[in-house]
Amino acid sequence: MNDFWTLPAGAWQQTLTVQKSRFIAFATRVNSATEAQAFIKKVALPDATHHCYAYLTADGQKSNDNGEPAGTAGLPILQAIKSAELSHVVVVVERYFGGIKLGTGGLARAYGQAATQVLSAVKPVLMRDCVVLEFTSNYEQQTAIQQLLTKYSAQGIPTYQADIVWRVSVPQNMQTQLQQALGEIMRTAPVVKIIAPHAWVEFPA
Repeated sequence: MNDFWTLPAGAWQQTLTVQKSRFIAFATRVNSATEAQAFIKKVALPDATHHCYAYLTADGQKSNDNGEPAGTAGLPILQAIKSAELSHVVVVVERYFGGIKLGTGGLARAYGQAATQVLSAVKPVLMRDCVVLEFTSNYEQQTAIQQLLTKYSAQGIPTYQADIVWRVSVPQNMQTQLQQALGEIMRTAPVVKIIAPHAWVEFPA
């Protein structure tokens, strides 16, 4: 699977009021359709008039109008996810009817706006398929290694002992270059242990 943009870890909520109807939107990152369905059930408000949603994951995509006119709720929510260029995301919009009919066009705009609003409330993150490595350096090499990690889009966590033990997540296509560059800094081929050959790691925007 290619790298993808998604929401950071956590759950997000925004409320939109249109003609006395309240649209409460919830969003979170999910890894599968099963996780998406679990979140949909979790945030369902029992007294809401409609429980509409859409999700886009590696399993595919799905939208649901939950009693609203066909195409006026689930599809606008799904389009909001796609317009934000996000994946592995579920958005649920709970509607409380305010007594004024919005019409099909008004409904579609309201659901789409509610979904866009909750997705825009937080900065997206880039999920990258990484190799997780572990190696040891001395303290004199620390600054140079930190510069290398930035150069090769890697994230490193140092543990300070007699020497520095590094736990590094590096994108798959950067692993070879990073290890070669480490050898140049250390003036010897580093002993590198692969902790995980594949791990999805969150990188900030």
